[in-house]
Amino acid sequence: MDAVRIRDDIYWVGAIDWSMRNFHGYETGRGSSYNAYLILDEHVTLIDTVKEPFAGELIERISSLIDPEKIDYIVSNHVEPDHSGSLLKILALCPNATVITSLPNGLKGLTARYGEQAYKGIKAGDTLSIGHRTLSFVPTPMLHWPDSMVTYCPEEKVLFSNDAFGQHLASGQRFDDENDIDLILFEAKKYYANILMLYGRQAQAALKALAGLDIELILTGHGISWRSHIKDILSLYQKWST
Repeated sequence: MDAVRIRDDIYWVGAIDWSMRNFHGYETGRGSSYNAYLILDEHVTLIDTVKEPFAGELIERISSLIDPEKIDYIVSNHVEPDHSGSLLKILALCPNATVITSLPNGLKGLTARYGEQAYKGIKAGDTLSIGHRTLSFVPTPMLHWPDSMVTYCPEEKVLFSNDAFGQHLASGQRFDDENDIDLILFEAKKYYANILMLYGRQAQAALKALAGLDIELILTGHGISWRSHIKDILSLYQKWST
């Protein structure tokens, strides 16, 4: 279970759930994935974790790159347990790590689920230097929980989008141009319809907040990530949310 290189010093370390057939009450006949990402910099940073039963895969993939004890920051873009469920198991291996989460709802949610930890709450416009790279944080409340946010790395032009722009789709390939684009877009539409459609106004606000960012990669929390069809998925979210 090796990590998958995204680009220099950025790796996918998540897990693929080939057998998942139901999520939030709708059918997911093509499975899904729980995507987490590791950035190797002066301060090693983990972006999200995975659903708790898949913690072993996450740890094994991280360990193929570094000793997990070297993780300095864990960014929790979303409290829901399919993204944060392995947090305590990871913290047990890197007890000096700081967990970055949104204010106030991310902090409230993580504390309620996992007790007092080394949390650092952030708000819109806050940034975090991890060495050669900087992370900035954009709240996206109600996409689809009150705590939701996305993380942007300007030096890499990478958006870690969590639930936004994702799909429930299991694949051994990580990117849009490595898979059937029609299938990805179908699953993206199905995901939006079932998870995000009630929050069109909030989706519009999120799209406006992201409009000024130079994005070369959208690394999603579920399913396939985007590098060749970024304009297409952004355009479709604009259409669906209006």
